[in-house]
Amino acid sequence: MQAIYEVAVSTPRMVYRLADQTIVVEARDTYAARIIERLFAGWYLTPVTVTEDAAVAPAIVIASGVKPPEIPRAWPQFEIAGGGVCYTDGKSSFIEVENSIVAIDHPRQAVEVWINGMVDLQSTSLTRVVTYALAAALRRRGLFELHSGAAIDPLSGQGLLIIGPSGSGKSTLTVQLATAGWSFLTDDVLVLSSDRAGVRAWPLRRCFAITAETFAASDFLRARASIDYTQAQPENKKQFAPHHIFNSEFKEQCVPKHLFFSQLSGGERSRVVRLSSPEVMTRLIRMNPWSGYDRWTAPKHLAVLSALVTQCAGYSLLAGRDLLDPKTAVELIADYTRD
Repeated sequence: MQAIYEVAVSTPRMVYRLADQTIVVEARDTYAARIIERLFAGWYLTPVTVTEDAAVAPAIVIASGVKPPEIPRAWPQFEIAGGGVCYTDGKSSFIEVENSIVAIDHPRQAVEVWINGMVDLQSTSLTRVVTYALAAALRRRGLFELHSGAAIDPLSGQGLLIIGPSGSGKSTLTVQLATAGWSFLTDDVLVLSSDRAGVRAWPLRRCFAITAETFAASDFLRARASIDYTQAQPENKKQFAPHHIFNSEFKEQCVPKHLFFSQLSGGERSRVVRLSSPEVMTRLIRMNPWSGYDRWTAPKHLAVLSALVTQCAGYSLLAGRDLLDPKTAVELIADYTRD
């Protein structure tokens, strides 16, 4: 492949660490390297010197402005909830997002990315492409992405995950707990790993993102954060750096003991319902479709989810408007983390 834009003199090899794993990225041109540097800066991926872990095979290979491979469009396909289309024969997969492509194959091979020209670095489609590639690379290293907030009860020391899609109340509840002094990991995206000590959760996304409603209801945030919603639509979220806002402690990992599957109820009062183990597993699989789609990593992925079910108590959280009050949110969740 010959790039049609800036070509690097030598292949930039960027090395990162996350959850005791090494992630090596090889960029085939300088623009691709800039993409990785910008996007990875928003995640808890720690850069290390190139000489460290130099022998580790690349997890991701990325190029921009080059001709991608032909997608086998006769393969079965499905739309991805976050945006894009996946074509797969059960062994290999191609994800297409606005003509950029992610190729996922055998676990011993790198995840390959072809960026469609000089895409705006702020583009949501570009973020989506790199996110899909990173998630696939992490799965091949035993780290499994989960859309979840995470916090730790300061009294019991027990970790909890607040699981759900965008708009389910994850960020609001995580913000309220952090406001009240609970240690925090992330409000939206984390990864799970498993070892002899059990399943651990590690934060992935650095920033928090909240709605104008959550911000307006929080005296704590309004006193400490400058967030301008005047140019945003009501449903849009704004980001802030939690490390500069909360007095509570950031934690690099936790051992979850409670799983709250959050959804907005539309009512005033929140309600928590205990779930059976099969119900928890069903909901986890629904939140982790790649546990079935990615054939090479599915057995390990399902094993980690199963271990998480055994390790944790699971609940359905029907989130009402009362969770906009930090005291109410803490009292509600503490009833379960301190029993």
